[in-house]
Amino acid sequence: MTRMRRSVSFLLLAMTGGVIFQVAYLRFLFLSDGAEALGLSLQEYGTVTSVFGATAVVMYFVGGWFADRFSPKLLIVIAMAGTGVLDLYVATAPGYWAVLIVHVLFAVLGMGLYWSALVKSISLLGGEGEQGRLFGFLEGIRGLTTTVIGLVGSAIVAQAVVASTGVATLIRIYGVLALVLAILVYFIVHQGKDELDKAERQSVGFRQLLQAATNKYTWLIGGTVMMMYSFYTLMGYLSPLLQDGFGVAAGMIGVIGVIRTYVFQFIAGPVGGVLVDKYFRSTPRFLRLTFVIVGLTAVGYLLLPRQAGLLWIAVALMVIMSLAVFAARGVFWASVGELGIPVAQRGGVIGLASGLAYLPDAFLPAVASWWIGDPSNGVPTQGGGFSAMFIVLIIAAVIGMVLCTVTMRVHARERSTSQPEPAPTPA
Repeated sequence: MTRMRRSVSFLLLAMTGGVIFQVAYLRFLFLSDGAEALGLSLQEYGTVTSVFGATAVVMYFVGGWFADRFSPKLLIVIAMAGTGVLDLYVATAPGYWAVLIVHVLFAVLGMGLYWSALVKSISLLGGEGEQGRLFGFLEGIRGLTTTVIGLVGSAIVAQAVVASTGVATLIRIYGVLALVLAILVYFIVHQGKDELDKAERQSVGFRQLLQAATNKYTWLIGGTVMMMYSFYTLMGYLSPLLQDGFGVAAGMIGVIGVIRTYVFQFIAGPVGGVLVDKYFRSTPRFLRLTFVIVGLTAVGYLLLPRQAGLLWIAVALMVIMSLAVFAARGVFWASVGELGIPVAQRGGVIGLASGLAYLPDAFLPAVASWWIGDPSNGVPTQGGGFSAMFIVLIIAAVIGMVLCTVTMRVHARERSTSQPEPAPTPA
């Protein structure tokens, strides 16, 4: 493959990552208006996204099996084309059960067929010494793609007479882009048989999962990521807080959502990696600091009165929380190599820890929708509303700090016991 074709292939594959998941995670940009565009109440939308999250957890395990047995390029094309068709269909607001089924299919296509195939395809585009740069730029291009499209979409929503109509238009745009990228990947991206034969296997078998289940780091890493992922999952619910509690307009909510979710993705992630490598020299130590930061921002939101005059304090807290969450997200899995987990067990550890780590997606959206209610549709807040959400996040931050501390101490004890005894001094 020529350098030019490799570069174009990489660019196209990275751009697919900036499009395929956007409608499934629409709540991060437009929660209330997104639910209205799909013809759902906030409670129904919370249930839909929770079912999507539960299906996604299962599909993460299945994805490696597909990537090992079928052409990764073909899987990506099928996933992009299928997602494009589903985007265009769900934009018609076909009803609760249809939207629910579509989101299940989003998880099957995105996490089952697409994700492992993308990871494998990217790894084929360079040698061992290029993998770090390939995946670093993959995250950057994904973030840049979603930022540009998201800002255009926010402008469309801001100009629309009814915000939900603008959101429906944005969903159609994502659908068309997914179909276009499916065509481009099919005709331009090339993967030779020799490259595929040399690729590392992505699937994790029962034996690897059993070994991972007995490894203490599986539960420490998975639990740590789960606590931080709870912040990531609930950040989308800051939008109705800013909109209803502090008076931010719908169009501005979209811009804030894009910046919070995507701009910080390609800024904070690399910065977190540099800080871990150059200054902290320990991923758990860095993650413990990020838990302190996000915990304090949750305390700030819990104590801050809901007044329009305090809008910029609320936005500042959101910026600090988002930067810390995405800095942590960029180094989530660096612990796997840092803690000395055997190479033969890493696939199983990552697979099982991922199932634990991303579990919040399976229930937190539904619970958060119940907490905050939907007063415009006559659904009152429950369990303290946003206060309950921030109390849960504070508890998650404390648990995260404890898990990071335990991980550091366990690793330090293992290192001290594994060092050979000094040789006796000759008489």
